[in-house]
Order: sequence, then C-alpha cells, then structure tokens
Amino acid sequence: MGLKEYLRINRQRAFLVLFLITLTQATTTVYTYLTSPELNAISQGNFVLFIEMIGVQFIIGQICNSSFNIASVQNTKQTQNLFHNVRQKIVHHYYQKPDKVSEMENHLGNDLQMIQTSYYDVYFYFACDLIYVVFTIGTLFTFHWILVAYSLLITLLAIAVPRLLEKYTNKATEQVSSKNARFLNTIANWFDGLEELRRYKNKAILKKKIANSSNDLEQSEYRRDKTLIYVELVAAIFDVAGRVGVPVIAGILFFNHQVSLGAILTAGYFANGIFYSVKSCVTKYAQLKSTRTLRNRLAELQKMSSEKNHDSIDEIATIEVKDLSVEYSQGEQISYPDFTIHRGEKILLTGDSGTGKSTLFKTMLGQIEPTSGVVIYRNQAGKVIKPDLNQIGYLAQDLTMFDATILENITMFDQQLNDQVKSVVEGNAFSADVRRLKNGLNTQLKVKQDLLSGGQRQKVVLMRALIHKKTLLYLDEATSAIDREATTKILRNLVGTKNTVLMIAHNLSTDQKKLFDREIHLEGK
Repeated sequence: MGLKEYLRINRQRAFLVLFLITLTQATTTVYTYLTSPELNAISQGNFVLFIEMIGVQFIIGQICNSSFNIASVQNTKQTQNLFHNVRQKIVHHYYQKPDKVSEMENHLGNDLQMIQTSYYDVYFYFACDLIYVVFTIGTLFTFHWILVAYSLLITLLAIAVPRLLEKYTNKATEQVSSKNARFLNTIANWFDGLEELRRYKNKAILKKKIANSSNDLEQSEYRRDKTLIYVELVAAIFDVAGRVGVPVIAGILFFNHQVSLGAILTAGYFANGIFYSVKSCVTKYAQLKSTRTLRNRLAELQKMSSEKNHDSIDEIATIEVKDLSVEYSQGEQISYPDFTIHRGEKILLTGDSGTGKSTLFKTMLGQIEPTSGVVIYRNQAGKVIKPDLNQIGYLAQDLTMFDATILENITMFDQQLNDQVKSVVEGNAFSADVRRLKNGLNTQLKVKQDLLSGGQRQKVVLMRALIHKKTLLYLDEATSAIDREATTKILRNLVGTKNTVLMIAHNLSTDQKKLFDREIHLEGK
C-alpha cells in the first residue's frame, strides 16, 4: 500500500494533483525571484519598473494560491477514494477470515488514519517541498554556480544522515499500532462486563486495566514522537547551516563584483525557502518510512484469497468423528468417542459441564484445530468431500443479531424469503410473541438493547437457519431460554423435517428426549 495504489485509483486526478503542485512551486519560485529585479529597480531609481514587478508578483501570487488549494482538495478526494477501496478489500478479507473485533476496528480505523496523516498527507507536502527545492536550486544558477554547489552539498548531507534512524522510526510506528490494538481489545473485554463490575462495585479494577493499557499506548506514541524529534534535530542543524551559508557566500561574491545587491537579498530568501523545505523533506521522509511495516500489513489484508471450491452441504450423507481430541491452551485435554451421523438423523448431544460439547461443535465446524483425530464428511457414494463448513446451520450460545427489523433478522435481508416467514413463525412458536409487539415482525431491533428476551432471540436465529433451508443443523442449547411448551412444539417441528440435526441440550424432559432418534452422551474424565 503506497504511491502506486494512490496513482492507480484515478490516474487523471493523480497527475492533475502533481501538475498543480508543480505549478504552485514554479510560481512560488518566480514570485521570490522577482524580488531581485524589484530591489535593483529601487537601487537604480526606476519606479515604473518597480511597480510593474509588483503587479506581476501579485498575479503570480494569486495563481500560486489557487493552484495549491485546488491541488489540496483533489488530493483529499483521491486519498478518500483510495481508503474507501482499501476498506472494501479489508472487509472482504475479514469476511473470509474473521478476527478479533478490536483487531478489525484497529485496521479499519486507527491504522488507516495513521497511514493518512503519516503517509499520504505527508507525501503531498513532501512532493511540494521537493519540487520547490529543485526549482530554487536551479534558479540560483542565474546568480552563481557556487551557490548551487553549496546548496546541493548541504541538501545531500541533510537527507543522508537521518536515514540512519529509519529503522527506529519504522519500529516505533509499528509499536503504536500494536499497542492501540491491545488498548481496543482491553476496552472491549472489560466494558462487556461493565454491568457485572457495577453490580459488585469494582470500579478500581476497571480503572486499573484501562489505565495500564492506556499508559502502554501513550508510551509507544511518546517513543515514536521522540524518535521523529531526533530526526528533526538533525535536519535543523543543516537548516541553519544552509540559511546562514548561502547569504554569506552571496555577500562574498557581491564584494568581488560577481553578483548584484538584489541577488544577495534574493539568494537569502531562496536559502530560507530551500533549507526550510529541505528540513521539512527530511522530517516528512522519516514519517513516510516509519509507516512501511504498517502499510505492508494493510496491503496483505487487501489481498483477495481465491475462493476455494467446496462441495455443497446438501451432499453430506454421513459425518464421522474418529479418535478426536482437543487440547486447551492451559493444558487440559478432552477426548471424544467415535460416532457416525447419518443424513436425516436427529441426535441429542448431552453431558456434564466441561465435557466439551460446544468445543466439539467448533471442531466439527473447523473453528478449532484438533490435537488428534479427524472429522470426515462423506457423500452418498462414501466419498470424502470438503463442504463449506460456513454454510452449516450453526446456532451458538452467543447469538448474533443485527440492527434491523425482526423480519430482516430472520430472512438475513433476502426479501425473496418474506413469503415463507409466516410458516416458520408458526412452526417455531413465535406467533404469540409477534402479536405482543406493536409493529410485529417490522419491529426495529437494536443489538445493544434487550428488546427481545433470550428465548425470543433463540427463536429468531433458529427460524433464520430453517428459512434458509440449512439441511445440516448444529444447535448449541438452542432452546435453553424457551419455555417447555414452546420447546416441545419447536422440537416436533424440527424432527418432522428431513434436516440432519445434532443438538446440545441439558434441560429436556424425558418426553422431549424421546423425540430424537438417539442420544450421544459425553463422559467427563
């Protein structure tokens, strides 16, 4: 992610920006250069020529201001279009490979903001300063070549020395991004439990955790700024050497009758402009390079991974679990019994807490890598297939809802399914719930507000899977918050389908358990 991407997003606009900033610096150089004939006109007593130069200078100044402002606006538009494109690609990446919310927020928000302020905005002004330095050093040729030689020497030294600090600025910027991601993760983790902390009046631990993470972030930003200040300090040394040296050399040349009086003052103006711009270029170059690792990381996130060829979940005839075991990070290991599920079976999965029922589901869905063993999906012919596990109807205990209507949460925004909603609502004991809501299925939900009860949310997510014709369902405590009568109706509806169902439940009655074809009970150690 760099200059190539900036140019590629809209080449015509990018070259317009380059043309306008070149025009800006060219007119700025001419504007300053006219000081010399103005001063010579005053020394010669030529008032008319002096007024003419002032008029020309005024017109050039207006062209300079206009071209710079237009370039700035076009650069902002180019950059924002680029970031829109980048965000779309990163979202596509995370759609395929989800990550922690804090990581995604950091890359889509803070990292892009840092790239804008420390790379693209800096690049704009870096280009302005660099073009100005080229024009002004070239203009000094009209006065004397020694002025050019001295300016080039100081410029090269000013650029070469700070490069030694490049790896430190790059590392410092990477640390800021990393610490910001941790800070966002800390906020997400602890504020999720805010109600519980308030219930037990434990504000101190919240303040401590947020303060520690915040302090780490602040320290990383301080170290980055300190590194960049060192670069500015080095640049300032050469800045002073250039500003003082050029007028001194011009004065010596004047006393040797090699340049005019106007040339001395104009050379001084140019020296101020040149070495201010050189100092600015050095500082901005350090900022540009400091973002390299971060830009490379964002570039990786934008790479489109090829869509893998998966078999349809409708082809699954059997699911085999063999020698399966999972080890947790703290060292605990869970081993599972071998079993086979046949298409259309309705199986109840039970077991005490800690026997790994939910972990089994996540392993069968490919979300957790097993320590040993395999989960094999076969088709009707007995051939091993690789279905798209993301297409399996999975109802986790942590239900996913969206800021949308109940209807949209059921259909997942597919309006072609609207006509089928009535039947799934009736089959899943949700009709009475709908009648109690003023706007019925068109009731607007807010994820952060508990408008629906836990049982109602379970019904909505279950209806979502059924209306989308998911032929294979993994249900993790899908009716735990639903009353017994409604649960019985839902279970009767489920067993009456041709779907393959594997359901975790712990609070079913004997009659409800009898609705299933069989039960797999997981034993503890």
